Amino acid sequence: MFFLLCAFLPDPHGLTTGFKSLIKPKTAFFLFWILFFVVSHLWNFRTAPWNGDALFDESGNDLGYLKSHVIGHPYQAAWFHGIISRETLFHYYVWGFLKLFGFNILSYEAALFVIWLTAFVFTLLLVDLFFGSYIVTSVTALIFNFLPFAFIYTFVGYRYPITVALAVASLYFLHLGFRTTSRVYLSLGGIAAGLCLASSIPGKQYLLALVIAAPLYAVFYWRSLKRSVTWTSLAIVVYGFLAAAMPILCYIIFRHGDYTYYEGTYIRDFWHALRGTPAPHDVRYYVTGLWNCFFAAHFWPRLLFPDFLPIPLPYYWLLLPGFVLALWQKHFEVVLLATLPVVGVFISGGPAVEQRLLLAIPFWIILMSFTLAGLLKLRPWPGVQVVLGVLAGLILLDGLVPSVRYIYSKTKSPFAIHYYAQHQVAVSRFLRHVVAGEEHPGPPRLERDEFNRIKGIPDPTYDTFICQNDAYSIIHLFLHDYDDAKILSFCAGLPFVYVMTEQDVWNANKKAILSYVPGNKDLKLIWERDPKTERIIRMFQSLRDLGTEDTISFSFGGRLRTFYVLNIGNKNIRQFQNRVRALPATPGAPPPQFSSLPESATTMFEGGKGTEKGEFDSPTGIAVDGSGNILVADTNNGRIEKFSPRGVFITSLGAKGTGYGQLGGPNGIAIDRAGNIYVADASKHRVQKLAPAGTFLDEWKGPQPGLYGPRRIAIGPDDSIYVVDQGHARIVKFSPDGQVVAVWGSKGNGDGQFDDPTSVAVDPASNKVYVADPRNRRIQVFDSNGNFLTEWVIPEWGAPAGFEDMAVDSKNRRLYASSANMQAVLIFDLNGTRIGSLTPKPPDKLDGPSALALANRKLYVLNMAGNRVSEIDL
Repeated sequence: MFFLLCAFLPDPHGLTTGFKSLIKPKTAFFLFWILFFVVSHLWNFRTAPWNGDALFDESGNDLGYLKSHVIGHPYQAAWFHGIISRETLFHYYVWGFLKLFGFNILSYEAALFVIWLTAFVFTLLLVDLFFGSYIVTSVTALIFNFLPFAFIYTFVGYRYPITVALAVASLYFLHLGFRTTSRVYLSLGGIAAGLCLASSIPGKQYLLALVIAAPLYAVFYWRSLKRSVTWTSLAIVVYGFLAAAMPILCYIIFRHGDYTYYEGTYIRDFWHALRGTPAPHDVRYYVTGLWNCFFAAHFWPRLLFPDFLPIPLPYYWLLLPGFVLALWQKHFEVVLLATLPVVGVFISGGPAVEQRLLLAIPFWIILMSFTLAGLLKLRPWPGVQVVLGVLAGLILLDGLVPSVRYIYSKTKSPFAIHYYAQHQVAVSRFLRHVVAGEEHPGPPRLERDEFNRIKGIPDPTYDTFICQNDAYSIIHLFLHDYDDAKILSFCAGLPFVYVMTEQDVWNANKKAILSYVPGNKDLKLIWERDPKTERIIRMFQSLRDLGTEDTISFSFGGRLRTFYVLNIGNKNIRQFQNRVRALPATPGAPPPQFSSLPESATTMFEGGKGTEKGEFDSPTGIAVDGSGNILVADTNNGRIEKFSPRGVFITSLGAKGTGYGQLGGPNGIAIDRAGNIYVADASKHRVQKLAPAGTFLDEWKGPQPGLYGPRRIAIGPDDSIYVVDQGHARIVKFSPDGQVVAVWGSKGNGDGQFDDPTSVAVDPASNKVYVADPRNRRIQVFDSNGNFLTEWVIPEWGAPAGFEDMAVDSKNRRLYASSANMQAVLIFDLNGTRIGSLTPKPPDKLDGPSALALANRKLYVLNMAGNRVSEIDL
């Protein structure tokens, strides 16, 4: 783009002449209206909703997107973000202002203001180019400046306004270029058109208008097509467009599905409605929505001005004749740009659509200027001109006066427009300082780099969880540099006021605490006081003996906001998590009495992720010895933990390593009648035999080519040991002294074949061997020599990383089957008939069950994701 412009720039003499030509009365005229626009938009600025203390929620989203997808990333024209491809041109533009003036709301509003000022100036330039009348241009300036739709949206945000500015600028340069055959102006027109496409969704509407208007111009001005200069001009415009639009065109080509997903949904639903096929809405819904958007006096889906119309009704007396005159004078592109956004709103339907009309605003006003210019051409009939001129003046005043009054009323209070979220910004500014380490910050205020991490203060000694009332994307923006997702996970990343029930808040609180991995910091929990959080706060106050309580508050806009704070010291976090796990499933239930529990008691039922005694890290094996003690393969910690029948920690066996008696990644474990322990050490590709006390006895590497990722172990009634050799898709049967007795299986889905088998179990009464073959969604049954007998289909299996396991209850003729991807244990009889499922008693629930063990009419379920054991009475 730069080289294209340089190629057509005039020589220094021409540049000097061009600058000198600006010294004329018309320049002063435009400077006056620029100054007028600036002054009027600073009208009551301190008390206006856009006073530097507010953001529209979608602006918070865009600024957060700037920090997460643009800054620090290679250039890309768009990124798929949620359900929409967000173009990045607007973000790069805003980034420049933030770098120059600080990462704060005022800098952002300055960037938005310049966009609308640009759209305003080029609209006036277009009107002046069309009509050359100070009167028409001045009236146009008044209408544009005081149109509430445009005035209020000046500081809102979105990517759409930059499309408006680029579209008007492009159209001006195209008209000027074709009139003067200036290659510089033609290049600018094409470049602005390309950037318009790259800026946001409405950019396609501008391009579509040009594509439709071009053949219409060709029909009416076909003689000019014979001139080579016309084709040269078109080539320059197309070249400029391609130079500017190439990045977004590449994105469209290579990510077409992502780029069209958002609008495609609307178009598909609208098309179904037109055809009468099943659709969310019928055609009447779309017609009613469009009518209400333009003419309903109080229409709540108009977010920013529900009590005012996009186009004041008197202005239609100027707009509709202008529409006809523009067509008559063959300004097809103006007519199209005034109507295509309306068509877009009609097709999209639904609430919150006014931002899709932004592109049309300058062209509505230009159509009104056609009517005004037409009145000035009635000089041969002075009487008619005077009468119509007076009527036009009255119409203008009838639209202009209510518009000015409406704008004035909105600038008298910062809270006059709800969606300029003053309170959300205030709470975000306040809590940002708490997260940064200031436990009792001062009142919230504007700061130079408030979107960034606070400089000049040490890192906090605590991690923070926050549950607050009303801020969403704005608080995510302010906390972005502090890991907003983690901090706000305490309330599922959401404000609780509108979208969460008390139960939702409670569930999110517990999940965040139990998922937290302690480091070397304390933990600070913050709840905003509200009827929805009062019972939750009382529940957590039952744990205050493990920490200290505090209260913080601030006042803003006449509203006092108070927060309950619970500080948990680092040494108490594990115990705090264990006691949170024991809290009831609902906040209304009475909390358990913790005073009777020993402070140091940690049971396998409480567990928790960690390396301390009784804690686990993704455990995958469990077994019960002859005394009823439970042994758990603590896989990622490289050890076996032993618990009493009541779940109290006794001792650890083994340590992480590669030597004899050391463990790399213990998976399955089994215990024979003598109390010897067999451990499938998957990461070291071996089975170790340990004495009851954990001392090393033997190591088995299996038949050629050796074991590869052994998983589970089962012991038959004759003390034979069956090992799942998962990596080789086979079962290996050993004698008690380690001799290979039998091997069967290969990779596949036929009888006796396996696809990543995960477990083996033996029925001591019949000596039948059951093998979990989850990728093939089945359990296969064999005799003790590996001869295939039958299979049982389990449709729920098949997802990866299921760690499926089985346990056989020979006495009651039951087989229990689990998967880490299911939250219940399946029950079969020994004929393969499914007869039900099992879950623990509330409030306990399964959380990634990875292994099963039976003993004393109890089924022990090892929860790999929850790092604990569940006990189910049979």
